[in-house]
Parts: sequence; C-alpha cells; structure tokens
Amino acid sequence: MTQDVAQIQKVLDGDIRAYAALVNQYQSMVFVLVRSVCRSAEDAQEVTQDVFLKVYQQLHTYKGNASFRTWLYRIAYNTAISSIRKTQSRERRSEAYAQDVLHTTDQAEEETDDPRVAQQDKLRSLLETLPPQDRMLIELYYYKELKMDEVATICGLTQSNAKVRIFRIRQKLQDAMTAEEGMTT
Repeated sequence: MTQDVAQIQKVLDGDIRAYAALVNQYQSMVFVLVRSVCRSAEDAQEVTQDVFLKVYQQLHTYKGNASFRTWLYRIAYNTAISSIRKTQSRERRSEAYAQDVLHTTDQAEEETDDPRVAQQDKLRSLLETLPPQDRMLIELYYYKELKMDEVATICGLTQSNAKVRIFRIRQKLQDAMTAEEGMTT
C-alpha cells in the first residue's frame, strides 16, 4: 500500500511512467473484475480503458481512507455498471449471448462424465444470468477473495447489506442448481 501511495505521488508530480507502472500492476485485475459484469471481452476492454482514464483524471481525489486497490475497484465497479445501464441494445445482444452460453454449456455437459465439471459449468451458466450488480458481488467476494468490508465499500453498500445480498444470491443460485438437478433426473 505504501508503494501505491509513493507511485500516486509520483503521478501527481507529473511522472507519467509512474502511472504506467500503476496501470501495469492493476490492469489485469481490473479487466477480470469488469469482465464479470460485461459479457463480452471487447466491452470489458473498453470499460477497462475507461476505468484507467477516470482513475488518471480523479487520482488527485484519492485520500487514502481505503486501500488504492479498493478505491480503484470502486471506480471499476461504477464504470462497469454505468456501461451496462447505458447500453440497452447491447443488453439485448448480451441476453442472446447468455442463451448461446447456456446452450453451449448444455452441450458440453452432455459430453462430460465428471459431475463436478458439469456442476461448475451449470454454476457458471447461472452466474451469467444474474444482474450485473449481483455478479460483481459474487466476483469480488468469492473469486477476488476480498473482505466483506472491501466488497461493501466497492459496491456502495453497508457491510450488513452486502452480507445479506450475497447470502440471497447464494440462495438463489442454490435453488436454481437444485431445480436444474431435479429436471435432469
């Protein structure tokens, strides 16, 4: 964290190489996070670029109250969600994409004999059907393994609200998995 603060100060002092180092350090993490909301890699790349542009423009507002990573993820979260909201026609295409993924996953499940792989594929398919905010909560908490207070800060929620939402999302996913298992037996 102190290394980030030193890098940030260099950027604020006009050292563009220091900013490039920050981008290099966090770019893949931001992309993966944004990709969990954006259903296409191209959209995620575009949003990731927007995130780093916003970070550069707003770097002077970073106060150090949270870690730089948390601050950066908050910007990534807001930018990704805004992008989804702005593009209604893209959302329709994304729904078609989700249907293709479900169909492809169904075909892949038929080809595999490993029940764990089939279950993971079902879970991935179900995650794709969640609203972007819910996918982001799951991504941050389970895949990025952030602490609940960090997840809450990034998503603009209270810690208790974040816990409740994650619990409800898990319940919804479990119910859907159980329903799918019931349909296949």
